Amino acid sequence: MASRRDRALGLIERLHRVEVEARAVELGGLRERMADLERQSAETAKALARDGRITSIESAPYVGAYIRDARAQIGALDRARQELEPQAEALEEAMRESFREMKTVSTVAARARLRTARDRAAREAAETDEMVLLRWGRDG
Repeated sequence: MASRRDRALGLIERLHRVEVEARAVELGGLRERMADLERQSAETAKALARDGRITSIESAPYVGAYIRDARAQIGALDRARQELEPQAEALEEAMRESFREMKTVSTVAARARLRTARDRAAREAAETDEMVLLRWGRDG
């Protein structure tokens, strides 16, 4: 019975570990996407600072349009990144909860293994005591 329980607890522990690892991979991809959006926003802001100057009277209308478009792009990138933040937070919370459950199962499994080992040691000690008593009874 204890062996089946140990195997079941081990399986549950492995399933939780797989779940945590899958969520970690998903969260990593989401964080990577957020960092990419942040990088694109920063690059656009640098380009705007570098190229957003009027160098001649002929370029004035084009520079104005460029500045509006660059600011709109920066805003869109920042909004896209902000929209991903709740997903990332929800994934982190789910991952923490799964990890907590995995550690709980791990603790229960460790206690069950310890209890099984103690029971086996007690049975072996009782058998040894019985054999000693039988020998003592024959020799005495």
